[in-house]
Amino acid sequence: MRRSAVGRLLDEELSAPRVGSLEAACDIIAGRPLTVTLGEIRRALDGPLDGEGKRRLHVLVSTLYHRAGATLALTEELRAAIEAAPAAPSTRKEEPDVL
Repeated sequence: MRRSAVGRLLDEELSAPRVGSLEAACDIIAGRPLTVTLGEIRRALDGPLDGEGKRRLHVLVSTLYHRAGATLALTEELRAAIEAAPAAPSTRKEEPDVL
């Protein structure tokens, strides 16, 4: 089974600079139909998320608001769902962001 774009965003290591590569990945996802992306986000929220996964989803939600026409009410709903998602311990190695 092929992983979703949101699943890849959560799982794959970001290239340096990490902030720029995260924003670029979110821009690509935001260019797809909003309904598809929302479905993928909701599926991702079914499983546990570590702190980095939650951070990446928050960046994606901001991008959806600014670039894909997501409403403020929708972004608030998604942010609450991200924070309420089951927590998972992080298995990622800590890397400082390079701007």
